[in-house]
Amino acid sequence: MLTHRYIQAVLARDIADDIKQADSAAEASERQARADEQRQRAEQLSFRFVDLDRRFGI
Repeated sequence: MLTHRYIQAVLARDIADDIKQADSAAEASERQARADEQRQRAEQLSFRFVDLDRRFGI
């Protein structure tokens, strides 16, 4: 009976560790998505500035 409880405890810990890793992966994915959005915005602003510079010589 004690062996059975030990195995359950080990499996529960492994499952909890997997959940933590999945959360970390999700957070990293969200950070990457935000960084990509910011990079895209910066590129769009850069293109707009270049366009304005060409048109008006700013």
